[in-house]
Amino acid sequence: MEAIGRLAGGIAHDFNNQLHGVSGFADFVIRDPGLGARARQDLEEIQKATERMAGLTRQLLAFSRQQVLSLEALDLNAAVADGRSLLQRLIGSTVYMALELLPAPLWVRADRAQLLQVLMNLAINARDAMPNGGQVTLRTAVREVSADEPASAAGTIEPGRYAVLSVMDGGIGISPAALPHIFEPFFTTKEVGQGTGLGLATVHGIVSQSHGYVWAESAPGKGTTFTVLLPQAAVPAASPRQPQGHPPPPARRARILVVDDEDIVRTTVARTLQAEQYEVVQARNGREALECLAREHGNFDLILSDIVMPGLSAQELGDRLTSEYPAVRLVWMSGYPRDSFDRLSVTQPFLQKPVPADVLLSCLNELLAASAPAARW
Repeated sequence: MEAIGRLAGGIAHDFNNQLHGVSGFADFVIRDPGLGARARQDLEEIQKATERMAGLTRQLLAFSRQQVLSLEALDLNAAVADGRSLLQRLIGSTVYMALELLPAPLWVRADRAQLLQVLMNLAINARDAMPNGGQVTLRTAVREVSADEPASAAGTIEPGRYAVLSVMDGGIGISPAALPHIFEPFFTTKEVGQGTGLGLATVHGIVSQSHGYVWAESAPGKGTTFTVLLPQAAVPAASPRQPQGHPPPPARRARILVVDDEDIVRTTVARTLQAEQYEVVQARNGREALECLAREHGNFDLILSDIVMPGLSAQELGDRLTSEYPAVRLVWMSGYPRDSFDRLSVTQPFLQKPVPADVLLSCLNELLAASAPAARW
């Protein structure tokens, strides 16, 4: 798992850099007012394809436990109920989905989109186990795990109170020989061309990153039950409604230094910012960035920098920027997930590549709007 995780992270980094370029250049062309209707439709299909490819990298990162999760307090019962119609369409009309949910809210801290991914993968697995149709049941409960409780199929579980999600089918079941391996990446009992072996590995990765546990109980001809445990969360406090919309660009023309060793990323980011009237200077690595800052006497409002670049390390670059140019805001971006950089101080904002243009602009506009104009200006 560790070796495959490193491989997946490296593939995702390089893949996401290229996806950023493909998506960025497609976005530039699609904004051309003279573009024909057919060409616009073709470009929209390209953008949809890049979104799907980014989804594949997220799957790789999920089963290798390197995916970036956006944790929030959510009601597990409501999340399952809200996803029922989508899941039912996904598994088809020959399999009926029954819900047995607790009547009261069941709060957990999880990533809403990734929780839906878990439900989808388990639902598809149940459907494939019942080729002639049947019923899949989603049930929620609460479980208290004590310190002296024996290890389960998921190993030793930390004591505490957990929300339980069970996904049960009446399908063909799993053989005792295959059962210990079902969460391994690329392991599948399906025929060639009918399964990638990533579905259950993705489930395991997402649940593990959410500080939870997942295991399966099955026997040939007797169906399968997947059990997911997620730590129960406190009831969230009500918060005032926030105003909608992105912060507008700053009134003055801000200067931004873009640092990235990938030409395609640096070019697309620079063009996106220049289209919004930002003044952009580019550097290919950390050393070039420091030379540029020295030459310009630090006259930049913000530095947008990749993390993994040849030469100067991100840690050293960050330390130099903090000590020598404390007035300049720093934003990190990378094709690797944020959690990969445990040795790097990432108190600064972080953007995951490929970065959609609206997400990039929203982040930078908000930071610059919150910053008082520097004295040197």
